[in-house]
Amino acid sequence: MMTESEDVQVKRHIWTVIASLALIVGAGCSKEENALPSGSPIEVALTIEPQEVVANEAVTFSIKVTQDGAPVDDARETEFEIWKDGQEQHETIPATLQKEGVYTAQKTFAEPGAYNVMYHVTARDFHNMQTQTFTVKGAADQADGSHAAHEHDQASQPEHSAAHEHGSSHGSEEHHHGAVVNMHFQPAESIKANEAASLTVHVQKDNQALTEAAVKFEIWREGEEKHQYVDASEKQPGEYTTANAAFPASGTYTVKVHVEKGEIHDHKEFSVTVQ
Repeated sequence: MMTESEDVQVKRHIWTVIASLALIVGAGCSKEENALPSGSPIEVALTIEPQEVVANEAVTFSIKVTQDGAPVDDARETEFEIWKDGQEQHETIPATLQKEGVYTAQKTFAEPGAYNVMYHVTARDFHNMQTQTFTVKGAADQADGSHAAHEHDQASQPEHSAAHEHGSSHGSEEHHHGAVVNMHFQPAESIKANEAASLTVHVQKDNQALTEAAVKFEIWREGEEKHQYVDASEKQPGEYTTANAAFPASGTYTVKVHVEKGEIHDHKEFSVTVQ
């Protein structure tokens, strides 16, 4: 039998332990809450200057990146993917931060015609990409005052997906069946031989995330005939990923992304270097 004094001491000890546990749990929850990223997606606005683009004259592409109305100056990736209508070759140029969330790049076009520009922005756990069409006029068109159509896609709310902190790669478009889709491929930042690697691709059609598609990665090493196929799962709308890609040896590999949904059957090739 414990004395009254011993009983009081035991109760005090129990309450001390309970209070300590409560403080630890509370501190842990606080840290977790502080570690959570903002749930608000980034927003991106694209502008092209001048509005009437003329061949052989510099064009400035600008994107303003914001989150909750505040400028985003720490984007991990900002670039423009540009191609002429009807051509498979795409050119990617990086955009640099100028001020208060504004990233820009310049380019001169030698040939008149219809072009497409797609921006890619990865920032704060989100990836954002949208395409806009514009027309490059010839010098003669500007001189005689004729106005070639300057077409804009006015979609102001681009799709977003959870960002992966990886490098990006772009490939040329191959033949397709049905509708053409846009792809932004993001392999792991560093891929080592004999280690499982993550591969991610963001897929869009008509500037909207292409959801519920069947996506797989076809992988082979340069100079080898053996190909492996890895299915990707959709983690966010239009974002397909796998963490189980295998690269048995160092070298340069080709990753062909296959996308199928209904009448859509498209695929594009990308290059990956394995250490």
